[in-house]
Amino acid sequence: MTEQQQQQQTPLKTNHSIRIVTLATGERVLCMFGDVRSEDEEKKVVGYRMLYPYTLTLGVENEDGTIPIQYTRWCPFSPVEEHRLGGEHIISVVFPDNNIVDNYSNRLQELGLKEENIFYPETEQATEAPNGSESESDQAS
Repeated sequence: MTEQQQQQQTPLKTNHSIRIVTLATGERVLCMFGDVRSEDEEKKVVGYRMLYPYTLTLGVENEDGTIPIQYTRWCPFSPVEEHRLGGEHIISVVFPDNNIVDNYSNRLQELGLKEENIFYPETEQATEAPNGSESESDQAS
């Protein structure tokens, strides 16, 4: 069985708020993603937030045909790891590949986040909105 066939058979991990956000600038940002809601009774979505954002780019193709993914801090000019933006700046939000989730969660743990702040129990998966914005980790709060 090839690696590609194994990846197709492995279910996508969805018990997290890790997303790849494609911005209007064309950048693809890997982050813990969530919405920002108003503080009134209606709790309307007033924007979005990216926590611990990293820009994703493709490296040079390896001899075996694989293409490495490179991670770079999205905003290296500030120590702040939470960035808020309006919906007009977002083109799409998608779940990343399992390998990307594993690499990113390892990086977050190196930064001091605990696994329970990155992942939530599988049983909560059913309450998640299709875009993944309803369920957030404790760290995203």
